[in-house]
Amino acid sequence: MLFGDEPPAKVVFGSSFLNRPTFPTDIQHDCFGNYQTPIRGVPNLGPGSYDNDEKTTFRYVLDHQPMSQRGYTFNARTEKREVFVPKTDVPSPDTYQMDLTKVSERKRAFKPFNVGENRLPSLAKRGNLPGPGTYEWNVKQNRQAHMRHSFGGRTSLMPVVKTKCVPTNTDKCEICRKQPIGDYYQYHKEILCTPCFNFNWQWQEKFKRPYLQAFEKVRDCSDIHEHGGTTARVQLLEDRLIKKLQRKEAYLSLYWP
Repeated sequence: MLFGDEPPAKVVFGSSFLNRPTFPTDIQHDCFGNYQTPIRGVPNLGPGSYDNDEKTTFRYVLDHQPMSQRGYTFNARTEKREVFVPKTDVPSPDTYQMDLTKVSERKRAFKPFNVGENRLPSLAKRGNLPGPGTYEWNVKQNRQAHMRHSFGGRTSLMPVVKTKCVPTNTDKCEICRKQPIGDYYQYHKEILCTPCFNFNWQWQEKFKRPYLQAFEKVRDCSDIHEHGGTTARVQLLEDRLIKKLQRKEAYLSLYWP
């Protein structure tokens, strides 16, 4: 062809009338296309294009679903289909609301200000309850046993009564000069039995209270060890029971020192 009679070149993509396969409706036929999922169906139809509120009602099902003439499906009948007329002559929701502005009727009291009524009738029937003054209100709260802590180590309970592991207990009280029975008190080399300590704490006859506060409660190991007059010892109780008794003693000492 001469002098411009040639047809224009189709250099623009999609300028021809051919239906070219494009993604996402079509995929390429190779390894990469096997991992791509194309869109099937109608790509221009969104979820909001369906009239679900009109097609899923009970009235729509009764009007459009074919019914059996022999009674084999829901709402099946052999007579003529009845047309349901919507009922609109119903009362509004506020009809059932009670009148809050109406003054309620109350029974008149026999005495002014109801002074003749029983106060707290449910609690008045319980005559076995202790009075308010029975409880101790001025007491220390959140009591905890003393523990021995270490950086990076385990915590251990600090025993309330220290145990002296000796073959033979030769301690004697500084006042009565008798060997203590059970727990007693010690400060350095001074020994006081429990009766003498309590007597001096109350009457301060020989020792004053500030000085008695330095005494610590101790006991010998005769209840957990057996020495037989030597430094060797035979354990009478298991460690588990000893720790259990120490924990119980530490707890009770918080309330009965």
